[in-house]
Amino acid sequence: MAKQPLTTSAVSVIAELTQRQEQILALMQQGKVNKEIAKELNISLGTVKQHLVTIFKKLNVKNRTMAVARLAEFKDQSEFDTAFSQQTLITHRPAIILSLKIPSQLPLTAMKLFHTSLSEMAFDNQALFISREAGDGDLIFGLKRSSTQDMRMAIQVAEHFFHRMQAFIEEQPKPSESKLALTGALIAGLIKVSQNRFGGWSGETVGSHLLTQAHKLRSITATGYLAFDSSVLSIMQAFDLLLPSSAANQLAFSELHQLNNWNTPTDLPLIGRDSELLFIHDLLAKKYSILVLEGESGMGKSRLCREAARLALKDSWQVFYVHALSSGLLTSEQHTYLDRLDKVLLELSPTTNNFLILDNAHHLTAENKTLLINFLNKLPKNTQVIISGRQPQSYAISKTLSSIYRLKQINRLDKNASVSLINSRTTEEQTTILDQARGIPLFIRELVKATNDAPLSLALMITIASRIDKFKVDWKLLYCIAIHQQPVTLQHLSELMKDDLIYTETSIKQAEALGILNYQAGVASFKHPLVKKALSYFFHYNPNTNLVK
Repeated sequence: MAKQPLTTSAVSVIAELTQRQEQILALMQQGKVNKEIAKELNISLGTVKQHLVTIFKKLNVKNRTMAVARLAEFKDQSEFDTAFSQQTLITHRPAIILSLKIPSQLPLTAMKLFHTSLSEMAFDNQALFISREAGDGDLIFGLKRSSTQDMRMAIQVAEHFFHRMQAFIEEQPKPSESKLALTGALIAGLIKVSQNRFGGWSGETVGSHLLTQAHKLRSITATGYLAFDSSVLSIMQAFDLLLPSSAANQLAFSELHQLNNWNTPTDLPLIGRDSELLFIHDLLAKKYSILVLEGESGMGKSRLCREAARLALKDSWQVFYVHALSSGLLTSEQHTYLDRLDKVLLELSPTTNNFLILDNAHHLTAENKTLLINFLNKLPKNTQVIISGRQPQSYAISKTLSSIYRLKQINRLDKNASVSLINSRTTEEQTTILDQARGIPLFIRELVKATNDAPLSLALMITIASRIDKFKVDWKLLYCIAIHQQPVTLQHLSELMKDDLIYTETSIKQAEALGILNYQAGVASFKHPLVKKALSYFFHYNPNTNLVK
């Protein structure tokens, strides 16, 4: 049951409890049953039951386990550690900063548009907007919720903002006197923040060292250009984005649309995906019409989609490649900041063979998912479709279409395929990478790049943080386990967290069900060594060292 910071409503709930009810709750937290509570307080069993009914009603719960967990939400956590302040953790989060500036000489209406546009785009993309002065502002992606799509969203926002501002300037009576002169920078790293226990910025503090770096990079950037620092370029490469070879580390705002090109020329050969390729070849041969690719983050679903698109182009198909972002917006070569899928579907030609690829479809809004389902159930004969996303997804395919629909789960690579992705490494290094990567292609590629000075990449940190944020796992619980070399007992965790045993065990089992923790014989440990390593960096990272790249 997810905890929330102590609020006015929470205080009022506690105030409604009588002294006797608080005593009963305290005994429940100790694991005592009704008979034991009655004996302890020298009251009848019936009286205990009556109090429980009232307690459940006040706490808005259905049973004693939920009541104890609910009470734990309201407990003061301030005495735990210097990393914690009540329900807030002082930690580092992977973040991407988009810093933008226009000349202060522009009309007041332009300045107003600058700030209102960025504020609106921050809302649309789960970003934090920091306004410094007229025509100067920063968007921070990843604070409210980390996502492997944060980089794409930042670039999409930069492109859309440029076109909106440019259109406004050109509509002015004397556009030549209102030159846009936009400059910007993209930078990435770990940023110190106050964080809620269940993920996301708590609204209190944000560290400034990355912001300072972003402003320095922006100050030396050519007018009309967006600059990319080395950490951003590394993340882009990991998440299938590539600057044109002629762009160095800057790209004109007017050319940002090039980054929507799906056909990444640096793709490595597909290894260990023979069965998936067979499904794609059958789709192109029209043995069926709809292929759903499902798998966890980092498994290479987008790589398979790009391979399918290239094969389709060779066979003279008209390819439509659309990315769904975690904001719910869509992006493609033809569109930026697109909110409705039907605008793409209407472009499919009735006279040619169409190949539609919808990547990261788990990010679709409810409205766009309805549009997609309606389209699939009336699929034109000349259209083939690949839908790629995290599992499990349901697309309500009509039973009459079962013969043209296939679902392919993307599994982790076996040992032989994994080893083939590791070049020029010693046997000992290969063993370490294989143990940490666990057959996930993204993890293998990023660990191969690791050095002693930079053992864990920002791309991996973003991937790990986004998984934890998505499932709203208790970060405090994970931190308590991460600071220990050996697995930790339930009793010790409960003492560290200053939470009761029932809540602590419930949180552990939730994290276990999500594949983050192992829990056996009352002892908890991380299922994946990289998660433990990342958590250690989040809470102990020093920006003056080179722990991450």
